[in-house]
Amino acid sequence: MSADTTPISPARFASAIKDLSLGMLHLKVLEIRNSIAHLQYSNDQLKPFADGTSAALGESATPAAPDQDCIDAIKENEVVIDRMAERLAIIRAEVEDRGVSWTEFQSQDEVEANTNAEVGEALTNGDVVADDQAAETTRHSAWTDGTFQTGTISNGQVRFDSQPGEQTTSVNQSEAQSTTQGAERQDGHDDEEEGGLHL
Repeated sequence: MSADTTPISPARFASAIKDLSLGMLHLKVLEIRNSIAHLQYSNDQLKPFADGTSAALGESATPAAPDQDCIDAIKENEVVIDRMAERLAIIRAEVEDRGVSWTEFQSQDEVEANTNAEVGEALTNGDVVADDQAAETTRHSAWTDGTFQTGTISNGQVRFDSQPGEQTTSVNQSEAQSTTQGAERQDGHDDEEEGGLHL
């Protein structure tokens, strides 16, 4: 970073995003995540040199002393990553203040992390049930016969949650495909005068 520049303060950043649309906020989140990913990749590449386990090209093949420039660059990148994470938190607060769920803004990694954190907890009407069999006996059949389906929409992809003990069938797969590809199919009714999509 240049010595004569300073980053925007969190308060100024928060006021700057107030007038942005949800679409622009989504793009800003993607931009910040991309910046964080590049900084983390850079740190991963610099780490062997900062640790002294690798030597720069043209130097001796044996590992050298830790490179202070690489150590400083990693520290600076970590400061910037923390600042970017703070900006993500500010955007999240703004999105939730507008009454929109943050789940639409979550990255695939966050969705998978949340899913993995919830594994093992069987919920029935918001109550944690000790074992899976108790959950199966107290749940209404509508939850297991396909009447109700739960899932997530993330990054434009629809993912249905699987039910415990449910086997994925081609019928379930074709139903999921028909919901996402319904606008593309017209089931051969192109010749009819009515036109449109027939469900």
